[in-house]
Amino acid sequence: MSTENKKLNTFTLSGLIIGPILGSGLILLPPLLYNMIGNFSLIIWAVILSLGFVFALIFAKLAILYPGDGGVSLATKEAMGKKYQLLTSFYLICAVFFGPVAVLLIAAKFIQVYFPNTSLVELSFYIYLIIYCLLLIKIDFLGKLMLIVSSTITIIFLLSSIYVLFNINEFSFSFPNIEVSQIGYSFVLAFWAIVGWEVIGNYSNEVKETNIITRSVVLSAIIVSLVYILVTLAICFGDFPKNEEFKLVWIIKPLFANTSDLLLATISIILCIGTLILFVGGVARLISSLKLTIYTSKHLRNNTPIGALNFLSIIYIITLVLVSLDYLTLDNLVAFADAFFIANAIIGLITAVILFDKGFFKYSAIFLIGVFFIIMLFSNIFILAMIIGLFLFTYFKK
Repeated sequence: MSTENKKLNTFTLSGLIIGPILGSGLILLPPLLYNMIGNFSLIIWAVILSLGFVFALIFAKLAILYPGDGGVSLATKEAMGKKYQLLTSFYLICAVFFGPVAVLLIAAKFIQVYFPNTSLVELSFYIYLIIYCLLLIKIDFLGKLMLIVSSTITIIFLLSSIYVLFNINEFSFSFPNIEVSQIGYSFVLAFWAIVGWEVIGNYSNEVKETNIITRSVVLSAIIVSLVYILVTLAICFGDFPKNEEFKLVWIIKPLFANTSDLLLATISIILCIGTLILFVGGVARLISSLKLTIYTSKHLRNNTPIGALNFLSIIYIITLVLVSLDYLTLDNLVAFADAFFIANAIIGLITAVILFDKGFFKYSAIFLIGVFFIIMLFSNIFILAMIIGLFLFTYFKK
């Protein structure tokens, strides 16, 4: 079989994207936001998904202009120079020091009930071993596998949400009274739902043709948005108890009855694994492309960046040890990762402003820079200090 036939097509790349972008966000965010701000979460989702769609298209265009394992950082190098390429790369790498461990803990929480004698950290480690083995598989097979899995999970949530919406006995709608700080924090949390588009460019060497990236991003963004919107509508308007915290399992229970808990646990771990395959695989390719050391640049015969992957694995083990010692919590990890993801996204958008000619994408990038900067201001103050420190170091470095 030729190398060409082993590369990703529109559907296999979409399969690699949809599950990971939904990922832990679909499991956590719709019920979390609804429990915080009620029906106002519809507004949050309408805004964040609209921004996410444009954000995805901008990064797809950058990936097409400058393809390679380095992803969008290659475009940043062209627009702003080598040191800003390193800055955006380090922001993304820092985010992926924390984010994947948060996702591992989320996945472990959903299945811990089936392993009562195993700690959360141990379960997280065992899940990562599965992910590590999957990342050694040829990328085209992984895309096909994730296409099947993503399609199945998408169908489950779409059918469950539609069933709930068609069986509403009484329709009622009201906005709660909420503060500006709650709205800002809700946007910080919701940003997790559009994290992932930044690493699409890291797979640009794995596609048959560059326009496959655009088609895959459009298809994936439509499906992801549809799932989030229908799930949120079902949560807001479904006939569920209103005097207790919403649980995501309630969405699938009307269709799947007694199998719902096991099904949700299975879906959760698969989505989290999909998320980590996209992020860890993408950032391992980025680290490898930077040629920081001879070891981190090593590849297997099937193009897996084994040196960078092993480097990241060591970081995750250290982070899990810090979690087990209570130096880090799930909240810390999510907050730290989100802030670095936003910082990386802003530099990518500045790159787009510099490289794109006047038009929709250029003005959209300018608008998103302002919105993302405001969202970032609601992040953890210590991580903001680190982000600013890294920027100043880069700015003054000759």
